[in-house]
Amino acid sequence: MPKEAFGGDDSGGGGGDARKKPSLDRFGLKPDVNIRDLFWKIIASYTATKKPGQDLTALEDERFALMRLALSTLANPKSSHYGPAPKFIALYSVMMLVDGGWKDAFVELLEEAHDSDPEVRKDIVATIRKLAQQEEYKAFIADGLTIMLRGRETSAIALSYIAGMENKGLSELLKKELVIFARGDVGENQMNAIKAITLIKEDEEVKKSLIVLLSHWDSEARLAAAKVLEEMKEDPDVISAAMRRKGSESDPQVKKILERILP
Repeated sequence: MPKEAFGGDDSGGGGGDARKKPSLDRFGLKPDVNIRDLFWKIIASYTATKKPGQDLTALEDERFALMRLALSTLANPKSSHYGPAPKFIALYSVMMLVDGGWKDAFVELLEEAHDSDPEVRKDIVATIRKLAQQEEYKAFIADGLTIMLRGRETSAIALSYIAGMENKGLSELLKKELVIFARGDVGENQMNAIKAITLIKEDEEVKKSLIVLLSHWDSEARLAAAKVLEEMKEDPDVISAAMRRKGSESDPQVKKILERILP
């Protein structure tokens, strides 16, 4: 988080209350407009026109401050006596980050929202799900989630979001990373990855990965894969895999599913 500097009068005159305000000329705004007013001006413009109403490229240095104002507002909805409902604040805030091309601020929004109030996270998930259905936003969202999936500290957060959104288009764009987690991770991360690739189970690489998971050491992973493959029990590759695995399967639940797959 950027540090704030607090100081007195730099002129050496001592004790003067007058402080020189930082120039906002690059924003095209009056000097007395603060960042909170700017945030609400942008939200109001999105509410009315679905556009930011500002040159967002000129506001790049303020992107993290605007993002944190969005999170603060969502976490304390009763603190504001004006503005749209929280779900729309979440929507327009994410639109602002995407329209500004502020991928780093978008990633940090997802990180901080994940550990925030459950209602905040719910609004953010609903927003991402909605925007990911639109081509002009889907690629940006996928890029942000890819960055998170490749980060040691953020991959679990990304997988949680992706599984919760249940968006086929995102699963297609993130297939490479999701398959790696489905086959190579464990626990909740693995389950979230399997849930996400289930949406594109007809993909040959995904189908192959699910078949491989039938031999996984963890019965929970085998069960998750078997449940998906049961939906594809007309596929010859799936039938052959079930036949090969049935004799050595030790988990009764998995074995029952394999028996249902066989003709």
